[in-house]
Amino acid sequence: MPLASVVGGCELFDLHQQIVPLVDSWGWQKSIVERRKPLVGIDTDTDEDHSDTLIALQHPPVYTLGNGSSEKYLNFNIEDSPIESHRIDRAGEVTYHGPGQLVLYPILNLRYQKKDLNWYQRSLETVVNRALQSAFSIKAS
Repeated sequence: MPLASVVGGCELFDLHQQIVPLVDSWGWQKSIVERRKPLVGIDTDTDEDHSDTLIALQHPPVYTLGNGSSEKYLNFNIEDSPIESHRIDRAGEVTYHGPGQLVLYPILNLRYQKKDLNWYQRSLETVVNRALQSAFSIKAS
């Protein structure tokens, strides 16, 4: 796992200029969650996990399929594809990632947020838009 810097209380893995295989980044995400689990205090009243994590990177060409997704949305035979495909633990259908596409993976302790999915999605969009503006001078909406 690469080294992170801490920016404003957020652990940042800034790999935006690197192409990282999906299986590597997925492993990093799982290891970060495992490292933070004891701090969350699931079985206790304590919660010492006050940090957030953001991983910024690119992937080589790859398709990801969410938990309930259907291979019919790939529009090709997954067995004959020159592009890797992976089922991963997330919602949604099929997503393509490739070089030149910035991928951001947030890892957050949602106990410090509103428990409202629409609010959460809008907040993520806002954070990503601000990050793109401040780090890359990209105006996003």
